[in-house]
Amino acid sequence: MTNLVVHVDEPAKVATAISNVQNFLAARPTSTVVVVVNGPAITTLATGAWKPLQQTLPQVEIDACHNAMVSHQMTAAQLPASVTVVPAGVVRIVDLQAVGYAYLRP
Repeated sequence: MTNLVVHVDEPAKVATAISNVQNFLAARPTSTVVVVVNGPAITTLATGAWKPLQQTLPQVEIDACHNAMVSHQMTAAQLPASVTVVPAGVVRIVDLQAVGYAYLRP
């Protein structure tokens, strides 16, 4: 089993990231996937852009970077209930890699 952290920091990469996660879990269904959203992509969490992933693969954890939220004037109330706010996206990514997660940036 390979666990995967997907780093999304550009709004234009959301669709590719969703497709990557779907393809990865089709091939490795017992893996754990965490998507970390930061930078300008943070705004996509409030638009419904991630809904296809949340509906088809609810086991995928989506983490929102609090620092990016502050930078883009967003609050936790604007996020879907299933999204986890983490203090810093880059720290979350590094921590996941330290415990063996493979890194993917679409």
